[in-house]
Amino acid sequence: MDTLVHCHLLLASNPEVLDALTPENDYDARIFSYSKYILQGNSYRVVQDIMENKSVELPENISQDNVLTTLNQLLENLIGDQHIALLFAIASLQTFIQNNYTGPKAPIEIVPMVFTGNTEEQLQPILTALLSTAGQTAYELMDDPLLLVLSLLILEKLTNQPTLFGRDIEDESALITEIHENGDSLNSITQWWRARALLTQISVLPELYGVQPAIASSILDSINLPKSILNTIEGLVDEEFKKSLCVIYYLESVKCSLTINTEHRALPALTKVKKLTGFEFVLTGARAKRTKYQQKAVSGLIILAKSQFFNDSNDTESNEVPESLALNSDLLLEKPTFEAIANEPLDEQIVKRQKLDEDGFIEDKLLPVAIRQENIPLELQEVDPNEQPLLSNYDNIQLLLRLYTIRQTSPAKDPLVEEELGALVSRVIYQDGGKNWTIFSRSLWERSVIETTKAKTIERGILQMQSLVEELGLKIQTRLLPQSTEPESAMPRLKYIHQIPFIPRWELDATLAEKFMSLGILKSAVEIYERLQMSCQAALCYAAVGEEKTAEAILVKRIETHPNDARAYSLLGDVRQDPSLWEKSWEIGQYVNAKNSLARYYYRPPKDSGIDSDPALALKHLNDSLRKYTLNFNTWYFYGCIALECNQLNIAAEAFTRCTVLDPNHAASWSNLSAAYIQEGKLKEAYSCLKQAISSDSQKNWRIWENFLLVSVKLDEWEDVLKACKQLVEIKKDKSGEQSIDLPVVEKLVELLVTSEYPKLTEEGDLKFTYFQRSCMDFICNTLPNVITTDARCWKLVARVELWRKRPWAALESHEKAYRAISHNPDLEIDEKVWNSVVEGCEDLVAAYESLGEMEGKHGEGSLVCKDWKYKCRSTIKALMSRGKGRWDDSEGWEKLLELREQL
Repeated sequence: MDTLVHCHLLLASNPEVLDALTPENDYDARIFSYSKYILQGNSYRVVQDIMENKSVELPENISQDNVLTTLNQLLENLIGDQHIALLFAIASLQTFIQNNYTGPKAPIEIVPMVFTGNTEEQLQPILTALLSTAGQTAYELMDDPLLLVLSLLILEKLTNQPTLFGRDIEDESALITEIHENGDSLNSITQWWRARALLTQISVLPELYGVQPAIASSILDSINLPKSILNTIEGLVDEEFKKSLCVIYYLESVKCSLTINTEHRALPALTKVKKLTGFEFVLTGARAKRTKYQQKAVSGLIILAKSQFFNDSNDTESNEVPESLALNSDLLLEKPTFEAIANEPLDEQIVKRQKLDEDGFIEDKLLPVAIRQENIPLELQEVDPNEQPLLSNYDNIQLLLRLYTIRQTSPAKDPLVEEELGALVSRVIYQDGGKNWTIFSRSLWERSVIETTKAKTIERGILQMQSLVEELGLKIQTRLLPQSTEPESAMPRLKYIHQIPFIPRWELDATLAEKFMSLGILKSAVEIYERLQMSCQAALCYAAVGEEKTAEAILVKRIETHPNDARAYSLLGDVRQDPSLWEKSWEIGQYVNAKNSLARYYYRPPKDSGIDSDPALALKHLNDSLRKYTLNFNTWYFYGCIALECNQLNIAAEAFTRCTVLDPNHAASWSNLSAAYIQEGKLKEAYSCLKQAISSDSQKNWRIWENFLLVSVKLDEWEDVLKACKQLVEIKKDKSGEQSIDLPVVEKLVELLVTSEYPKLTEEGDLKFTYFQRSCMDFICNTLPNVITTDARCWKLVARVELWRKRPWAALESHEKAYRAISHNPDLEIDEKVWNSVVEGCEDLVAAYESLGEMEGKHGEGSLVCKDWKYKCRSTIKALMSRGKGRWDDSEGWEKLLELREQL
């Protein structure tokens, strides 16, 4: 029963579901009462009740250590009752999120409840420091940080994990625990809430460092997390309930991947949750009118989507949602009006160039794409593009998570990507029916982010962002828009907050400041940064617009008032390019970026620094950085590149192995890992790595294919050699022409082909070539002739293959082209070496005429390859002698031609 109640808390079910459960005693009734408060969005009442008359007194000189000691003593009695302690941790976390992420602010003052005396102003910097990590200061003006500290402390104790407070963590692996499928369900639930709390802590930090990302990831990456819970409630709930629990697990796993910058790991979870909910959606092209006076509809992108899984306990809606501001444009329509779906000509459609499936449907990694109307899934073909059906909230969240994943894995300001993001967010916003506050407000925010990059929509985008910032009840002195009435309950706002990436209220405001800065509205941006007391962000924005002096002044002032701000020292070091400031940053806070900056500085020193490049020292600094934070892909990649350059092969192999774990689709990492293995003589391992590289996004990277070619040759993997040759020619032919042909390798391929057994006719009259024979013939006889210009050796290779194919007429034609290629050399009349080589070519052609001329021609019995081959021989010799007469009469080549003519 306890597990079932906690499952409802995880799912944020409607409070009424608890009415169906009957408590067996007063203790159970208390548990139910607390759980109902949390589900109603009144978590603060749980905190009030549990903390009533339990406040303690702090020592006179308060510090981080004695605050932690006092809190641990306070929580000792509470931890004895695991259920009450867990509910207190959940309620504290939810109240903190309500006060800092969703609003409205809960009517609670937590510091006086916990500590006697008026100590809130003294405690704020200490509590902020407790939440800080890896040299980063948590946001100093967050509301009630004590709530998050209490939640994290309790969850640490309940899961028997070493505390992250007040200690320097060197080995993060010791902090990560495994979750077993048949483990204690209450422990799994506690671990789940701990992951949520850690992601909350990460969101109050300016950058992603520390051990929290690794711990949260290890919890939410384990499928045993929901399994161990479901095993306990088997028989108590229906399949729909089980499915809902698995759905939120996968959604939160995706959120975690996006939060800790391992977004490539989001796709498997997105695929599983799509299958669980039976969500049908597709990206397709449609003709639409976007302006009021537009006569002809033009192509655009649209997401067609339809939900199949609606969970009654999770999809009831509230009418209380943020206002979607009108565009109020004299030109643009409020939303596009679609006329037809996907039936415009292919060359007019805005779709990615990809290899199509046979049915014209592209199962893209993140967005399935239908090229034409008939390729759209049957369930979606009847959907009205202008009045699409209401989606379940789980499916709306899936679209938003795909939006974030695409944004984090795509080039910035790519027009096609912007179109895709716009289509995704429009599908969430423009649907009839009830809407959830959190999902709808986030959709409006993402639409505003897109609109602020376009001149015609920037006004609505900025105003909408301002409206959403003010919606959270910030302490803003001047408001652009009328303040809305306070909502009755925080429940709709908290319902899906753990499935969507966190954006705290100050980050929303800071993003608005960045938009003002990008528009040149410096005064408004500075006002926001001053109100938020974000000195480092303000300095970064000034530096980005070229005002380094202003940025430097801001950072100097920040260091004067906050001498232990490691990030400020590091940023000042970036502005001044001063290694001593980075060293200071590392000394006072072990700020990871400081070590990264030192590594870049010593690897490639500025010209005016007077020092030489020192890769070994750069490696040392990167090693220090990675010991502190192991999930930084870019740092591992840089570390590996320097190690490879320094011939530190073991280090390079480890670094690029880490890169491939963090991003399995990064072709350059696989290629560099293979380079390390090649130098170590591990050719089979290198071969495997290169196969991974070419299966990733490396189709145009000729260096990777060249390495693959060389390793395949050494391992006698001739099918792969052929594949690499073909790809290299395809990549290089436009720029390099016939230089793209690796002639020695192609000669070996031809040798293997012509020495293989020619297939015999089957009973059906067909020739059964092997895969290698068929591919090699296609490459030599179809691909190479389109590339060769002057290389006679290549034409002779084509001739050999054509002769093996029993096509002597094609072989003779290739010999003619070979001779033509060398005989057109303009140096023929001035360079004897060229003359002699042309003479040799003439001899070869005459020999080809003699041997092939009287063979059966391509028209079958009775036809010849070349009936007048003797005449052509004499004509060829005569033409060459006329060109060499008077210049090469006494040469050895001339004598050969005379002898050749006499033989005929």
